[in-house]
Amino acid sequence: MATAVRNTVRLLAVPLDEALRMASTYPATVLGLERSHGRIAAGYRADLVALDDALRVRSVWCGGIRERHATTQSRID
Repeated sequence: MATAVRNTVRLLAVPLDEALRMASTYPATVLGLERSHGRIAAGYRADLVALDDALRVRSVWCGGIRERHATTQSRID
């Protein structure tokens, strides 16, 4: 998914905030999960990916727990 966000921003010139919604909020809505997924908000599942300035994965959280094996060498996409 990080590759999709990166390509959407770089190749299609989509603003980063919209590319992130395309990878999170919109799919959650389509899947009927908009009340628990797709946003960073109280009561939502804390599945997060931290990207650096080059839009590479730096860390991953699943259910609010940081994954120890998700490093820059991990393939997350």
